[in-house]
Amino acid sequence: MNKFLRFTAVLALTGLLGACAMPGAIKPGASADELTQKLGKPTDVRPGPDGGESWDYVYGPEGVQTWRFDLDRGRTVRTSTQLLTEERLFRVAPGVTTEAGVIALLGKPREIVKLREEVAWEWRVAIGPEYGVYVVRFGPDGKASGFNVLKDFKFDDRDSSP
Repeated sequence: MNKFLRFTAVLALTGLLGACAMPGAIKPGASADELTQKLGKPTDVRPGPDGGESWDYVYGPEGVQTWRFDLDRGRTVRTSTQLLTEERLFRVAPGVTTEAGVIALLGKPREIVKLREEVAWEWRVAIGPEYGVYVVRFGPDGKASGFNVLKDFKFDDRDSSP
C-alpha cells in the first residue's frame, strides 16, 4: 500500500475512533460516569489525594499515551494528565526514585523484564517525532538505577514498496 493511501486510511480511522474516546477531551468537572461512558473502565485505580481516586487509562502496549484522571470524593474529575511526556520521563532520578515513585510519574509499564541483578520496566513513548522504548532499571533496593530511551525499530516508518 503506498504511503498516501496508508495515511488516508489511518487519518479516517483516527477520526472515527477519536470521536469515541479522546482522553484529552475529558475536562475537570466531568463526572466519573461520564469518564467511564467515554473511555470505559480504567486500567488502574488507586487511592488519590484527599480521599479521592486516581484512574489511569493505559493505551499500550503499543500506544504511547497513559492518561491519569484524579477524582475527588464526590467522584468528579479534578485533573487530567498525560503521563508519558518527555518532561515526566526525565524526572526519574537514579538512586532516588522508587518503583512506587515511577508508577506515580508514568503509570504501569507495558512490560517488566527480570535481569540478573536488576528489573527493567518498559513503556512505549513518543519523543519528538520518533517512537521509542523508555526503560527504567531497578536495583535490589527498589530504586531506579538508571534509564534509557531506545529507538523503536518495530515502528520504523520506512516503506519498502514503490
